[in-house]
Amino acid sequence: MSKFLDRMERIALAGPGGMGFGVVRTEKTPGMALIGLVSGSYAKGLATVAKLALDAALLTGIDNATGLKRLEKSLPSAPWGVRISSLTEDSAREFRDGGCDLLAFSLENTAASALATDDAARILYIEADIEERELRAIGALPVDALILPMKDVSGPWALADLAAVASISRRVDKYMLVEVADAPSASDLEALRNAGVDGLVVDVAAVGADDLQKLKSAALEMPRKGSNRRGRASAIVPASVFPSDAGPQREEEEEEEDDDI
Repeated sequence: MSKFLDRMERIALAGPGGMGFGVVRTEKTPGMALIGLVSGSYAKGLATVAKLALDAALLTGIDNATGLKRLEKSLPSAPWGVRISSLTEDSAREFRDGGCDLLAFSLENTAASALATDDAARILYIEADIEERELRAIGALPVDALILPMKDVSGPWALADLAAVASISRRVDKYMLVEVADAPSASDLEALRNAGVDGLVVDVAAVGADDLQKLKSAALEMPRKGSNRRGRASAIVPASVFPSDAGPQREEEEEEEDDDI
């Protein structure tokens, strides 16, 4: 299992406060994962990820594993990976051999054989206007998480923005990540978590260090959510696939009548 997925599982199970069921942790566990998107000035961006102790780093603009060699001294101890426009079985293996713990890709130009192993977290980029049939099909793919770009949102999040996120998060049983252009406020962060978001992808070059620090603090101090954040698989099944007559309920009623005799 990848280190990133292990981290996501710890966050999902423990929640804020660093306490999982029957488990004592020495550090706070955030209510949501923060992934630093790094493009261009890799050394500076990766240093920011390390300084703020973000949960992972996602590098863009690196097309092959050879491009990682010049970054060896800058790579953080936190899980890191790359977003690539084209992924084959060979390139996926080379990236994993190079130390990648995350591989982010799109449906197009990605070979099915590239996802045959779960040595690295397999993260699929999708769009907000994805069709229902495609979203249903994704549930059967060897994908661990989804990234939904919401970079058009600036300032406070509107109810319509949250609805766009929730309409997807409630229909898939994958970790839901949202890519943002600005750091949400603490209240918006909690609203996103309640809408089914498990993590944010934030461009560390576009968001100032102070805002990133505030975002990190807000994730750590986020109130614990009482209900289970996972378990969305049943939401994807439309009610129309079930028979209109409530068979199980009638059986229970018949059993109750037998008991009364």
